[in-house]
Amino acid sequence: MTSAPMSAINAAAEGAAKKLATSTTRRFSSGNAIVEEFVPQSCLFRHRIAISRYLEGNSMDGPLAGIRVLEFTQLIMGPQCCQLLRDLGCEIIKIENPKSPDNSRHIPASESNPAVPVFHANNRGKRSLALDFSKPEGMAIVRKLIQETDVLVGTLSPGALDRAGLGYEACRELNSRLIYALGTTYGPEGPESQKPGNDMMAQAFGGLAWNTGTPEITTGAGALVADTMGGMTLFGSIVSALFSRERSGEGQMVETSLLGGQIWAQSSELMAHTLSGSDHPKIDRTYPWLSSISPISVYRTSDGYIALSGFGRAPWDQFWRAFGCDEIADNIPNRTERITKNAEFSEVIAEKFMSKTTSELGEILDSVSAIWAPVNDYDAVVTSEQVLSSGYLRETSHPIYGQITSMGAPVRYSEGLPDPADRAPELGEHSEEVLLELGYDWDQIELLKEQSVI
Repeated sequence: MTSAPMSAINAAAEGAAKKLATSTTRRFSSGNAIVEEFVPQSCLFRHRIAISRYLEGNSMDGPLAGIRVLEFTQLIMGPQCCQLLRDLGCEIIKIENPKSPDNSRHIPASESNPAVPVFHANNRGKRSLALDFSKPEGMAIVRKLIQETDVLVGTLSPGALDRAGLGYEACRELNSRLIYALGTTYGPEGPESQKPGNDMMAQAFGGLAWNTGTPEITTGAGALVADTMGGMTLFGSIVSALFSRERSGEGQMVETSLLGGQIWAQSSELMAHTLSGSDHPKIDRTYPWLSSISPISVYRTSDGYIALSGFGRAPWDQFWRAFGCDEIADNIPNRTERITKNAEFSEVIAEKFMSKTTSELGEILDSVSAIWAPVNDYDAVVTSEQVLSSGYLRETSHPIYGQITSMGAPVRYSEGLPDPADRAPELGEHSEEVLLELGYDWDQIELLKEQSVI
């Protein structure tokens, strides 16, 4: 990348920071006059070459433009959190050890396909700094970056950043405005807090694995839902802490966990359990506390599966007559009867649905305004007109893998978002660039390479 001339950067930095909505005006009295002083709020204002990336139009727009994030994470939770921050405009510098980088760089799509979908999906558009900060020279680089960073995100093993000398108090001494965000498996306190873990451990410990499957079979969810919920929770805590900083002028530490996200995600189920007592049974996806409305479950069709999640605006009798069940339609049950007969009603629905295709059922259910959806496999998802038209997936060109399907941001803003990044960075792809921006010269960079710091 060719940076803008320093004179242009200096001349435009104040205006750019104002346009990025990362500045404020402080009013104070001086004698008999009221003085207004420009006060930059983002670390990028002080980091003039980073401002040049905005001036050159390098994806530095969006609601979080002007915010720099230093990422010490791997696998899913932390990278997904930072991916969403990047999609909304943040600059992300991902720091990885050159000899032991993010483990997801080594998880192939399949035995015959060497592509690394986990890393690509969660690290698009980030800047990669390959750095051994266990060495004094590497730690010096990290300390300089922290002084010019808005957010530090860490989801390494419990206590890893503290042991490295990068705990909250140490970082706060370098930058009092820093948002220091940590994500763990089990949470910051308690007997399990220092144990390592991952998505499956959180699903198991938090009850989701027990409540998934059938009453006879316990299994984990089919996706990394604990990691994703944890990443979204961490993302939300960071954004709210940034908003708080706009009021107080000070940073803070925020902590969340995979377990905390699992508990929050199962709020309805856990509330139903605590209200009904310890004998609350494991469900078979029939949501018994909603059965007073209608049978809710996934049913087999003649060519697949369909999810029925309520009759919607359709009257009880209209739904049943559509499937030739006049006797049920003529005897509208009260709330208690709907609950006690839910299994019986579900058996009737299952029998009716088995005789028709998913498409045929869809037409009938639409005609009575029922709430339903086909159970799509991944082939159907990635080709869905609804998914593609909403921008949730997009086709991009990768320099190694060719045409691939990448994720888009799951949100839309009327004022727009940065263009979605096409690919994740190679290890250390931006190391020289970041060091040059920090003020290192080429001789110093070569020495750092010789010392295996970068």
